[in-house]
Amino acid sequence: MQLGDPLPDLTAEELASFERGRALFSKRFKPSEGLGPLYNSTSCVGCHSDPVVGGGADLYRNFYVSLLFGITPLGNLPSPVIPAFGGSTRDLPHSLERGRYPIPELPGLVVTAQRNSIPLFGVGLFEFISNPTIMANADPEDTDSDGVSGRSNNDGAGQGRFGLKAQSNNIEFFTRAPLMNQMGITSNPFRGTAGTISLELGMSPQASSTPNAPTVDNDGVADPEIPAADLGDLIAFTRFLGPPQPRPFDAAAVRGQQQFAAIGCAKCHIPELQSSRGPVRAYTDLLIHDMGPDLADFVNFGRPQITLNDPTNTGLEFRTQPLWGVSKFAPYLHDGRAETLEDAIRMHGGEATNARVAFAALDLAARADLIRFLEHL
Repeated sequence: MQLGDPLPDLTAEELASFERGRALFSKRFKPSEGLGPLYNSTSCVGCHSDPVVGGGADLYRNFYVSLLFGITPLGNLPSPVIPAFGGSTRDLPHSLERGRYPIPELPGLVVTAQRNSIPLFGVGLFEFISNPTIMANADPEDTDSDGVSGRSNNDGAGQGRFGLKAQSNNIEFFTRAPLMNQMGITSNPFRGTAGTISLELGMSPQASSTPNAPTVDNDGVADPEIPAADLGDLIAFTRFLGPPQPRPFDAAAVRGQQQFAAIGCAKCHIPELQSSRGPVRAYTDLLIHDMGPDLADFVNFGRPQITLNDPTNTGLEFRTQPLWGVSKFAPYLHDGRAETLEDAIRMHGGEATNARVAFAALDLAARADLIRFLEHL
């Protein structure tokens, strides 16, 4: 299976939906089709093309998120995403040329951070990993005193799995949000709460404050701007996109795998999680972790697991990024600040401090072996 191929066990109907979704993923939308009035890209592939359709993006595709007090979207913007183009949702006509919505300069009040696009390969398999499987690795109070205290996040309808802060519960939410926030394409819920993965008793039902709500805008095109059938195909493309395939390990990669575990990287980047479709070897725990002050963006997404010692927001935390295929998806970290895998490791902090220090203490050959291991995933 090549990078960008669908999962190998799809039915004919699923494969046809995947292929239609791939075409829609690459389509450039027009204002007459609902693009805008605020947008960052005219297509999904505009931010997910490297090295193939469904991948990440170079730094020039970075976008900004900005929140008042790290919680509330600015002005009349529909989301924390700051659009690069288009007119105001209130005052100005739609424009393909008008520049970025200005970010107010209110030190201490407005929190702004950059985002680098993340690859989508294999992420649909996370829907088949149960809540109990994920929660089995949570240790928010660090009861084993190893310095690692991952916890879960929630999007108001179910436990998070997707996004840099695990702020989305399922592929539908993970698809509809960027359609609106990045392109201004409105949609209605495709499956609503029926699409929620492992919906827990007592969690929010479908309501306007949850991801199950319709999205709307006032660009003159009737809402929803994407038909349900097309939305279903877009969801199918991401849901059925196959994971990166590891390369056969050579001796150096085997040694690097041993170092990876020995210095503590595998405490968060758990090699394998069980799912109803078999083992998912993504090297993640799908939990959020405090990564230290240098990486903290102070942007709050989701409703994190309540603990005694952690804050009630996610401003200091990020989801453990999956490592399958990682060498193909530079640059690294949430804003692409790390050019190389070694740079990314050395920028880890917070709960990853011990692992970072242990990596730095390895001799040159051992560090090279660990990088070699990552290059084979």
